Amino acid sequence: MKVLISQVTCICLFSILLNSCKKEVKPEKPRVLTLFTFQDSTKVKVEDIVDASHKFQEGKLVLSTGKNSTKPTVKVTKPNDDSWGLEGYYEVKADVTNIGEAYMQAEMYVGNDPDGLTKWYCSNYVDLNPGETKTITVALSWTPWVHQPQLDVVGMRGTPGKLKTDISAIKEISFCSRYASANNKFTVDNVRAERLLEQRDTINFFPFVDEFGQYKHKDWKGKVHSFKALKDIAQQNAETLKVYKTGAKDRSTYGGWSAGPKLKATGFFRTERHNGKWWMVDPEGYLFWTAGVNCVSPRSTRTGFTGREHYFEKLPAKDSEYGDFYGTGGRTSHGFYSKMDKYESFNFYKSNLYKVYGEAWLDNFKDLVHKRFKSWGLNTIGFVSDPGAIAQQKTPYVGSIWIRNTPKIEGSQGFWGKFHDVFDPEFRKAVKISMEAQKQGAGDPWCIGYFVDNELAWGDLGSLAIGTLKSPETQPAKQEFIKDLKKKYSTIMALNEVWGTTHESWDGLLKTTSAPDNTKAEKDILTFYEKIADTYFKTLKEELNQIAPNQNYLGCRFAWANNDVVLTAASKYMDIMSFNKYEYSVEHIGLPEGVDKPIMIGEFHFGALDRGSFHVGIKEAKNQSERGELYKDYIQGALRNPLIVGAHWFQYIDEPLTGRFDGENYNVGLIDICDNPYEELVAKIRETTYNMYDYRMNTD
Repeated sequence: MKVLISQVTCICLFSILLNSCKKEVKPEKPRVLTLFTFQDSTKVKVEDIVDASHKFQEGKLVLSTGKNSTKPTVKVTKPNDDSWGLEGYYEVKADVTNIGEAYMQAEMYVGNDPDGLTKWYCSNYVDLNPGETKTITVALSWTPWVHQPQLDVVGMRGTPGKLKTDISAIKEISFCSRYASANNKFTVDNVRAERLLEQRDTINFFPFVDEFGQYKHKDWKGKVHSFKALKDIAQQNAETLKVYKTGAKDRSTYGGWSAGPKLKATGFFRTERHNGKWWMVDPEGYLFWTAGVNCVSPRSTRTGFTGREHYFEKLPAKDSEYGDFYGTGGRTSHGFYSKMDKYESFNFYKSNLYKVYGEAWLDNFKDLVHKRFKSWGLNTIGFVSDPGAIAQQKTPYVGSIWIRNTPKIEGSQGFWGKFHDVFDPEFRKAVKISMEAQKQGAGDPWCIGYFVDNELAWGDLGSLAIGTLKSPETQPAKQEFIKDLKKKYSTIMALNEVWGTTHESWDGLLKTTSAPDNTKAEKDILTFYEKIADTYFKTLKEELNQIAPNQNYLGCRFAWANNDVVLTAASKYMDIMSFNKYEYSVEHIGLPEGVDKPIMIGEFHFGALDRGSFHVGIKEAKNQSERGELYKDYIQGALRNPLIVGAHWFQYIDEPLTGRFDGENYNVGLIDICDNPYEELVAKIRETTYNMYDYRMNTD
């Protein structure tokens, strides 16, 4: 009887358990979730946000965008403003077609997070020629898998197992014409979520960085597992260099084209139009096209560990032989360390070099740079690189000058900070001091020229003038602006009539910190905006000529969208116009009408996630092989552009896995943290650069 009762009890318990399990089973998500196709326009709500209009046609959304905004945009939501139900999905995709008459970039942003970086992370775009159709893909997490629950991993832009934003809260998807320079028209269709996210537990995740600075929980080609392997790889790379030690054929002392036309030799680098194309000319008179790399320096690879000590498997003792590779940093502009006055850091790259070369690690670093550049066909050491390496006069280089400790326009804003107040007398003094302190290369024939400043925030057309009006009455730029307005209008009443304002006096205008109606004051705002730009470039050119009259002024490395007003002002003073252009092609970029100047690409790159990194950087490749293919396509497109005289890759060494000062942790190096070159990428660089002079000369 006892046995019978026990069997019945077991059966009942099993039945209860089975029913309980059935209740917890959730319906499986479809692998593709259609969000909207516009077949039924009542299922979506579309709003024109700025400089754009829309209509529905043949089951598609048709967008018409202007060119008065950097991003003419429309927004799509559900009629009841519910979220899109994207939980569990890795990507959102949309098919777009350019039905206009001009080349354009169509961009999609998934989400409604107000944070600027999050908006950037959750967006992507495609280049479209007229009639071309492509698919935009936006990833919602940094890896195709996510930790469950989410871990608090900080200080890294790309983070393993982390969602980029709160997916459950996404209520809108926006589309725009990116940096529109013409009136564009494109269609959007088949917006869907794809690829279910794999969920992983968090057990034993920390520490996740090994003693060499690599990701601990994954293996890949070229990963280092021991001191012996580190040394073996260095020896193998040395043997490979011997095979290509002579470099490309027909190169002059400075890397110019010795088999090509010889022009006037001045003893320094200069520019000249030759057969309809802009070129640089090396000190010996040979045509020169600058193929370079930025941040050729072991200093660029330190990573903070304060507040993140548990990330690292084995940091060496500070009083050991590795103590010199510890350092400190101050408050940063962005990221985890923007809230700390001081943090400690460690440099895994330097440490790894020391493990191979001992006390001679820095000498070996410099020696390898020149050998590798020659072997790979590269002829320029780029922005912010090692002073010792460039001083050896073996490879041409650019000078790097940052204008520091200047007064700022308080009402301005930008990603890297406020803009210089160029009308404050202290500005020119700061320029003199900065240039004098950073003039390495002045008078050196190996120095191509100087980049001065980097990625300044010029903003939308007129923005700096508006920021000036929002500044306090003590702002010299504001005082200068009002002085100009007094000269033009004579009385405050005359200005009020044009601007639609009610200022009682010029002093009242000086004290107010609100901006006028931009439409009514537009002409005056643009005039002063242009004056800011002209004064900035004129001051820098004058002061640069004082310390390095024989070197080229290479500009401020324009980034994002830069308008014709600023570019035209800059062209009066720059020898070469520099742009940081993270695109897949620069073949068709140009300058404002009437401006004829050479262009240099200051930065570009492509990254992938197949070798232990968590962020591709700004432009994505599927793997290391595609990084090489994209490099070749980019450089050859630049070579076909008659204005472009060179392009510099960002950067020489991968950024640290756990992030540099602002959290960037991109796979954008030509070499990894263990000083091991990405052979697939390097092979394509060599293939491209060895032939670049013939290619440029003989390709229309």
